[in-house]
Amino acid sequence: MANTKNQIIMKFIATTSDKLDKILLKSGQLIFTTDDRTIYLDTDKRTTYAAIMTIVDDETRRNLPSPIEGFYYVRMENALWNYTGGRWIQMTGQESNLQFKDGALPNPGKTDTLYVDNTALYRWNSIANKYDMVGGVDWKDL
Repeated sequence: MANTKNQIIMKFIATTSDKLDKILLKSGQLIFTTDDRTIYLDTDKRTTYAAIMTIVDDETRRNLPSPIEGFYYVRMENALWNYTGGRWIQMTGQESNLQFKDGALPNPGKTDTLYVDNTALYRWNSIANKYDMVGGVDWKDL
């Protein structure tokens, strides 16, 4: 039997800001409000990520002459970074990527990438040559 201790399954929710207060706090939720384009991450509290600056690639991020505290999305690497206290912290994990797919998932997939479609969160299993579902996605309006 697989050890499930300390595993966090991410749940992705898309809603509008007027319905956000109806979503109970639950660790592992990533909530997107589509009207004001804000991201919320639930851990032991709900953290708001509203001001995210977009950067083309990681080289540009590393060479910023004087970054300001805040969040940076690096488009080419599909990574979210936080600059705080004079240092960079990668929020999306160094070995993982996240791709939203509106249609068929690529075959084969990449083992270091999480894929989200309209029903669930998947990870490519290169040994079994198939996708394993690792989390559910709730896209329902509240």
